Amino acid sequence: MKNWFKKLFAGMGIGVGAAIPGVSGAAIAVIFKIYESIIWAVNNVRKQFKRAVAILLPVLLGIVIAVIPCIILFDKALESFVFGTVCAFAGFLIGSLPSVKDEIKGEKITRNCKISFVIGVIFVLLLGVASIFLGKAINIDAAFSRMDLWVYFALLPVGIAAAVALTVPGLSGSLILLIVGFYKPLLKYTVLWAKMMFSGDFSTTGQLFLMLFIFAIGVLIGVVLVSKIMKVLLAKYRVVTYSAILGFIIGSIAVLFYNYSVFIYYEAWAGKVIEEVSPALKPYVEIPLGIVILIAAAALSYLLVRLSRKSKQQEETPQA
Repeated sequence: MKNWFKKLFAGMGIGVGAAIPGVSGAAIAVIFKIYESIIWAVNNVRKQFKRAVAILLPVLLGIVIAVIPCIILFDKALESFVFGTVCAFAGFLIGSLPSVKDEIKGEKITRNCKISFVIGVIFVLLLGVASIFLGKAINIDAAFSRMDLWVYFALLPVGIAAAVALTVPGLSGSLILLIVGFYKPLLKYTVLWAKMMFSGDFSTTGQLFLMLFIFAIGVLIGVVLVSKIMKVLLAKYRVVTYSAILGFIIGSIAVLFYNYSVFIYYEAWAGKVIEEVSPALKPYVEIPLGIVILIAAAALSYLLVRLSRKSKQQEETPQA
């Protein structure tokens, strides 16, 4: 039961992370030390169905529990409290870094490990830069409002691409969606059409479910494919793979403060009128508040890491 609830809370953390551009849901899984279990379960769901489901069910339940309120919350937060929000997640990632390093503690750090770490950092930083340059150029909001036929076809490969990032720790699936222009329309119209449905207007219900179904199929295909690749990498090149993962996570901390959603928020702070965002606080208020939030989140996260280490040591200590 204790492990079941641990997986449930881990799933909730993954769901929250997956909803925020720049935060990797898979990195959260690494931090909670269930990433390799999830990869194993996905790869063995047919061979050892009961055991795989026992691992995946509480994780998936936690993701669903967290994602639904997060979609509604972040729809508002990404308009009026962007900096404070990303500070909270940056603090969480910073405080959790020691738990990722624990995975390769005592292992020999080779030249290939260092190269994979640097490549991981640079790759994620480039994603953040790309999101800024492409974010304004790619505007598919109008196509979503009409749900043009090509949008349905595009949702499948977009879901696969998002799943690649979702399954590789340190890469943010929502950031990938942001770069290709699908993040905000998906968020906006999921919330809008769901509200219409619950208010008794079912005119867009078919569009809502078809959109989410096609996207979910793409994500499922991507998760299965990438899980098989990650299984091989972790089995044959574990230290090099975790070095790259560490690079991805460190890069994502920087990208949290430098992607399209945050960039236009900075522009709004500077006085530019931007329809998508409306900061609730002035920068001289939100920046210090964000720093306090970051420090508090990092301290809380590191405390959880220490408690996890202590618990693991107690489990490994032979009883007299």
